Amino acid sequence: ASSEAIEHKSYAQQLAEHGEGTVATYVPFRNGLLISAAAAISISLGADAICYGAHADDAAGRAYPDCTPEFYAAMDTAIYEGSGKLCHLEAPLLNKNKAQIVELGLNLGAPYQYTWSCYEGGDRPCGECGTCIDRANAFKANGVDDPAL
Repeated sequence: ASSEAIEHKSYAQQLAEHGEGTVATYVPFRNGLLISAAAAISISLGADAICYGAHADDAAGRAYPDCTPEFYAAMDTAIYEGSGKLCHLEAPLLNKNKAQIVELGLNLGAPYQYTWSCYEGGDRPCGECGTCIDRANAFKANGVDDPAL
């Protein structure tokens, strides 16, 4: 776990200031652990695929290295081999940015008013942390205000 304060800047600003590498909100190998648990459960239930929501913005600058195409490929191989070639990993959003994902959700009627991405952990999104800023910008790119703010 990081002892760093959560920056109230977009991830693009953070990467521009600090260069490539993980951001303060990165939890080491979190997606690896969650995917591994999902694989164990899914394989025991007979599933032939597992999906996870990594996307291009989180992979940018290796801010979240467990969201990169390389990580996805390695985990897909591990799951496929570890399941006796019965199950694989899918990452349908891997090459989409947040604005494209918001657009997809809007087209599908996703209930965005019930979701948020804030790292501050309050009863409402803070609107100031990197993920709040990037989410609000993704909605703005689609001509819509973020309904969570």
